[in-house]
Amino acid sequence: MTQSGISGLLNDTNTLLITEPISKEALISKLTALACKGLSEADCTDILEKVLSREAGISTTLDTGLSIPHARVEEIADFRAALAVLRTPIENPENTEMGIRVMFLFLSPSNPKFFQKHLQILAELSETFKSSFMAEIALAKNVEEVLSLIKNK
Repeated sequence: MTQSGISGLLNDTNTLLITEPISKEALISKLTALACKGLSEADCTDILEKVLSREAGISTTLDTGLSIPHARVEEIADFRAALAVLRTPIENPENTEMGIRVMFLFLSPSNPKFFQKHLQILAELSETFKSSFMAEIALAKNVEEVLSLIKNK
C-alpha cells in the first residue's frame, strides 16, 4: 500500500481539527459517526459498540500519541475512516507521559479478503505517524493543511 492508502480514505468531511478538550470516548463516537455516514443508525450504533469494546480490551494508542481505534465489521463493503488532530491532547491512562494527539479511526469489512489490507493500513499508520510527523501535523492551521501533510508524507 502506498501513502495514498491513508490519504485516500480521508477528505475534508471526515477529518477534524479539534481545538476544545474532548474525552477519548466522545472523540471515538464523533469519528465513528463520520466513518459511518450513509449507514443506518442501527448499524452505526453496533459499529460504535464494537470499536469501544475493542478499545476497552486493548488500547490502540502508540507511544507517539497516535490512537488507532478500529474494527472489522460486516455492515460495510469497503474501508471507511475518520481522523482528528487534537490541539489539547487527551490524557492516556496507558501512558501518562504521552497523551493522544491524533486519532485515526478506521473500519474494515469483516470479509477475510480485506484482512491483508487491514494490516497494511495499520503498518502504514505506524510508519507515517512517527514523532517528527506528529509534531508537524500538530501545527497544522486547518483541515486542508492536515490533509496536505498526510498526502505528501
